[in-house]
Amino acid sequence: MVKPDIHTLAHHLKQERLYVASEKQLIQRLNNEVLKTAEKLYRTAWIAKQQRINLDRLILTSAEASPAECCQHAKVLEDTQFVDGYKTLGFQESIYGEFLSHLRENPRLVASCLVAGERLNHEHTQGVIYAVFTSLYGNCIMQEDESYLLQVLRYLVEFELKENDNPRRLLRRGTCAFSILFKLFSEGLYSAKLFLTATLHEPIMQLLVEDEDHLETDPGKLIERFTPAQQERLFGEKGTDEYRRKVQAAVEANEAKLVALVNSFIGCLKQNTYCFPQSLRWIVFQMYKTLARVERLEVGEARTMCTDLLLTCFICPAIVNPEQYGIISDAPINEVARFNLMQVGQLLQQLAMSDADDGDPRRKSSLLKFDKMCVAAFLDVVIGGRAVETPPMTSMNLLEGLTRTVVYMTHNQLLALVDFVRSVTAGDQLREEDHLALETLLANIPQSRTKKSNSLELTPSNTPQLSPVTTPANKKNRLPIAMHSSGLLLTVNYC
Repeated sequence: MVKPDIHTLAHHLKQERLYVASEKQLIQRLNNEVLKTAEKLYRTAWIAKQQRINLDRLILTSAEASPAECCQHAKVLEDTQFVDGYKTLGFQESIYGEFLSHLRENPRLVASCLVAGERLNHEHTQGVIYAVFTSLYGNCIMQEDESYLLQVLRYLVEFELKENDNPRRLLRRGTCAFSILFKLFSEGLYSAKLFLTATLHEPIMQLLVEDEDHLETDPGKLIERFTPAQQERLFGEKGTDEYRRKVQAAVEANEAKLVALVNSFIGCLKQNTYCFPQSLRWIVFQMYKTLARVERLEVGEARTMCTDLLLTCFICPAIVNPEQYGIISDAPINEVARFNLMQVGQLLQQLAMSDADDGDPRRKSSLLKFDKMCVAAFLDVVIGGRAVETPPMTSMNLLEGLTRTVVYMTHNQLLALVDFVRSVTAGDQLREEDHLALETLLANIPQSRTKKSNSLELTPSNTPQLSPVTTPANKKNRLPIAMHSSGLLLTVNYC
């Protein structure tokens, strides 16, 4: 009786062992597929961000970036092939990996370096800012990278905006490290895209459907849009009372249309505050809290700067270029519609700062038709609530459990980053503790000369080729690098 029971037990144990082994193989296979998919995601995100930056260069700085140059760069990005960093760096890959790993995990040090570089007018500062976002923090795809970057932004508020004599002017210029990183972060944030689409899609479509004429509110510019013959036909003989009366009537009609449109935008803004991104809410609150304690700033200046940040760097760019933000996809935007969208954006900004001395006097008649506190109420929702010191974690993170162990960057970007850190370390703009920390990081980095390259190469330049990190997870503090053949894209392992 005992013997059959033993045979039965042995059979069940054997079946159970086979089942466990099968499940282990399945889990291992699924893990490998997840890692391959994650690797593909990192590469695609890197290339996509470079393409977006390339497009912005063409649109915003067309004098410096010709269409032919940007098209050539876009083609290079499309043809990017990724290679392991060790194939270019050799045994020094681990040294660079440790350097990038420690830098990535120290947001305070990153912020200090960027601010010091700006104060020293270092020529590669802007390229390094882009490399910090796209490479060091991997476009903030991973939750950990997002948390690190939010802390970098918080320290930039403290080191850059708080210490500046005119932080509002610095912020509105849009060229400081904080402005650039905030723009890069908000553009790629999925929850920000949801908020912008929910808020702006309906009023933008309303504008595209209803308006066929330029909604110009400046009488002089309104007249310039018509030929002399058209002016006489529409407004009568120039210089007469009838002429002036009809011009003023046309201006008032355009103002009325603009007021209705802006009210529609404000209404949608209020309706969708519930889905405003938590991470952006956190950094705006940190900015308000920090600047409100600065004695030299006038009362309300901190609120005005927060409004500037939200409208100038986040909401208004999406209003003016909705197709770039995915808000509309199939509706064409002609020159008239683009102009009217710009008018809406400018009026929103004027409305937000209607109590400021630098408001446009020509807008005052339009501004009086709005509730003065309509935009202020939106800001109250954003900066209100309980203070939280640590950055918020994304409520739904589909990549939870994954750890990024690779950095994608061009060889020139890597060398420029190292040279940049060396330059700020040699300067006199760092605190003593930051200076010592950087000297320790640079101790084992070999001396190298950055190849001469143009700004395109440094602001994510000629595409590097990267490959995924294969370093075992138990080797902490090693960062892998991936590189590119025609611009060397390094894949640096840091775990």
